Amino acid sequence: MKTLDSRTALALLAGCLASAQVGKVPPALAAIRDELGVSLVHAGWIATAINAAAATLGVLIGLVLARIGAQRGLLAGLLFLGLGSALGSAAADGLALILSRACEGAGFVLLVVAAPSLLATAAADNPPRRRRLLSLWSCYMPAGMGLMMAIAPYILEHHGWRGLWSANALAIGMCLLLALSLRGGAERGAGSRPVPVAMFTRARLAQPAPWLMGVCFGCYASIWFMIATWLPSFAVEHMGYTPQHATWLTAIAVGGNILGNLTTDFWLARGVPRWTLLAGVSVMMGAFGWFVFTAGYDPVLRSVAAVFACSVGGLLPAATMGGIPLIARTPPDIAIANGILMQCANIGTFVGVPAIAALATTLGGWDSGRWLIPVLAGIGVAAAWAFRRVELHPAADPIREARAGKLVEQS
Repeated sequence: MKTLDSRTALALLAGCLASAQVGKVPPALAAIRDELGVSLVHAGWIATAINAAAATLGVLIGLVLARIGAQRGLLAGLLFLGLGSALGSAAADGLALILSRACEGAGFVLLVVAAPSLLATAAADNPPRRRRLLSLWSCYMPAGMGLMMAIAPYILEHHGWRGLWSANALAIGMCLLLALSLRGGAERGAGSRPVPVAMFTRARLAQPAPWLMGVCFGCYASIWFMIATWLPSFAVEHMGYTPQHATWLTAIAVGGNILGNLTTDFWLARGVPRWTLLAGVSVMMGAFGWFVFTAGYDPVLRSVAAVFACSVGGLLPAATMGGIPLIARTPPDIAIANGILMQCANIGTFVGVPAIAALATTLGGWDSGRWLIPVLAGIGVAAAWAFRRVELHPAADPIREARAGKLVEQS
């Protein structure tokens, strides 16, 4: 990629397209269920199948990208995303659609692990710019998902859900061609490394900080996607909204997440500890998320709660992603830490969305299923409290010590 600006713009565009593949499903779930005859729980698996690969392969993809380079990972991610969306547009039944979503998931995890590594490497010699780029990157999910949810009703009305899948495949294909045209003469960048990554794999994976931030991210993602995935149908069935108004409500809630992303630096610059942001977001999302799915309250109040929960939640991904360069100094280490973060986040999404649907179905309604939300929030608070010790009293860096030992051996 020829210039820093083109690398940055392409990484951000690719991230938005990746998140759009998540956002295209909630508005289309009703049409998919009608045409393919799938159940509520089955629909939940369709919505989160894209997260299956990331939930199982995040760390492995991080290790692979530490070797082959983030630029190649970005290209491969776009290829798998486009292929999965194209296959999904021709799916004959629910199982075929789930398999196509798994293909999209492979592309998704490749892309979302590679892109922040590219951004961090591009601004490696400028920490303030790197921090701003990673905060901007943390907006990729609400930006792409919110935009897709805003335009999806029009495409669905005129071309159906298969047309929506085809349109996304076309957009991803155009982005892939752009990435290939910018690739000439590029260096390996985020994949380059001065020493073999294998020397430090065990040491990096044993670091508690990425895993603790990952647990916080996973609990956040689970709650956030519960709201974003089920709000369109829930608002129609239980809050009296029309399908179009329910989709717009969800798009506003998802888009509000960007405000949280962009205000994280404001709080950190004023001395608010990172662990406090993680814990505070978990508490607020647990409380307001629980309220959204509680019967007997005014729909307007529950709508405001949904927007607030999704918006304030944006503080957490920006806080975790922005914290990666503080605990992972080199491009390969950043790729591995990104993989840990993405795997934890997608485990939460993959399990949480169908889990609350299963509880609501089994226990007789959303008033019973909603209790999963504060439970997940409590786990997030516990992980944030554990991260407090790491943040206040960081341990010696085993990676640096390993490098020093290797240099001594070679001398």
